[in-house]
Amino acid sequence: MVKNILATVGLAVVLKAAYEHYREFQELRRERRNGSKPTT
Repeated sequence: MVKNILATVGLAVVLKAAYEHYREFQELRRERRNGSKPTT
């Protein structure tokens, strides 16, 4: 049972990190398409 809880927490952490990277990538694509420089 503890393994299942840890696996669920680990999956949530990985999904959150992947979603943050996806949002950053989309923002960079949008900025590049609009012709402005990235703000990083």
